[in-house]
Amino acid sequence: MPAEHTEGAGTGTLTILAFSATAGVLVEFYDFFIYGYAAASAFPAVFFPKLPPTQALVFSYLAFGAGFPARLIGAFIFGHFGDRTGRKFSFLLNIAIVGVTTCITGLLPGYATLGIAAPVLLVVLRIVQGIGLGGEFGGASSLLAEFGADRRSRAFWMSLASLGVPLGAMAASGVMLIMSKTFATAGWRIAMLLSAIIVIPALFARYKLADSPVFDRLKQHDQLAALPSLTVLKEHPRSVILVALVVSFMTMDGYVTGTYFISFMHFAGITLSTIAVVLMLSRIADLVGVLLSGPFADLYKRRLTTSLAIAMTTLLSYPFVLAVLGRHILLLMILQVFISFFGIGLLHGLAPILASENFPTKFRYSGAGISLSLAGILGGMIAPSLLAGLIRQDVFRRWYFVPLLYAFYCSAALLALYFMRETRDMSLHDLDHMEAGSVVHSEQFVSYPNPN
Repeated sequence: MPAEHTEGAGTGTLTILAFSATAGVLVEFYDFFIYGYAAASAFPAVFFPKLPPTQALVFSYLAFGAGFPARLIGAFIFGHFGDRTGRKFSFLLNIAIVGVTTCITGLLPGYATLGIAAPVLLVVLRIVQGIGLGGEFGGASSLLAEFGADRRSRAFWMSLASLGVPLGAMAASGVMLIMSKTFATAGWRIAMLLSAIIVIPALFARYKLADSPVFDRLKQHDQLAALPSLTVLKEHPRSVILVALVVSFMTMDGYVTGTYFISFMHFAGITLSTIAVVLMLSRIADLVGVLLSGPFADLYKRRLTTSLAIAMTTLLSYPFVLAVLGRHILLLMILQVFISFFGIGLLHGLAPILASENFPTKFRYSGAGISLSLAGILGGMIAPSLLAGLIRQDVFRRWYFVPLLYAFYCSAALLALYFMRETRDMSLHDLDHMEAGSVVHSEQFVSYPNPN
């Protein structure tokens, strides 16, 4: 993509940028979800065969969870270079790291061959993969926000930073469905190696990217921070914490329904093939939610849309669990679709919007990346392992921990939203002016010079 250094990028430029971002996010989250499915179904027997079933499952989720603090490290590393030297290099390198580590994991021998070295190497590879993934959202959301800075449909374009998440998850669910009979044995290895097919064109798409004119202007005027990943924590800690708390609800819901509930439904007597169908339906709802999140945020304001999505998901968690336990498959599928639409899809699209609009340009890559990676720790790392330890295999008597967990995350997210500013009528340029010391109310700014 040629470097168009105009203040308002055209629709064609934004479309190419959205495709480039989506291609990379797709392959990275395909890898991520395949890993999560394998942690729920294959890793206990392959890497932790000497442990009792419940402990093996918990350790598998802990190995899966090791990628979340690593994502935070990656957000610091890639955020520094993304805000200091440019978005493109960081955006290109992180996908290469994720693709290579996933393929190596697919070839990693199990405990029977390597002994204790097998789970150790599994965790090491997971950490490296997480570091690569940590630079993803900061880059995708920053580029789409900055190229679409002056458009009325800015929220729609920013929401596309997450489009690759449901597409990658759908690809992972599809592979799991096709290989449902062998996934727990050799199928998960094949699924991980298949990611190489997507990595090469995604790398090419990233290579064609250019840095945004908004960022280039700051760079030309020597207005960049020397240590952006550290300085953003000093100058904008409130934004980091608030965004992380809100998005942690989405990561909790995504990884609870997308990874933990594989084992929960299995213990409830639901077959793996049925679980794969349920997951595929949820990914379709996730995709639809992402596509609608931007228009909803532009029409109804960011905070209102986010609050409604979180509240609806929490209310649905109770009947959803009961449908699983009663093995009411049709009702289970319907509820899974709605939970995925509200709690994952809409919030997936809203996450880059909230993150990008709460940080100025000089800190956008690092601020967005750190906030979203922190949310991954709070929601994705903690929740599945916590539920696995609390409920164990006794899903019929200890199921109530699931709606309780949703209620807890909901309360924290809604409280954070209460203190978060509404940014629908604020331009990204205004955020930069506020950074320079011109503190004003967002309602004063309605700047849309490019109405495309």
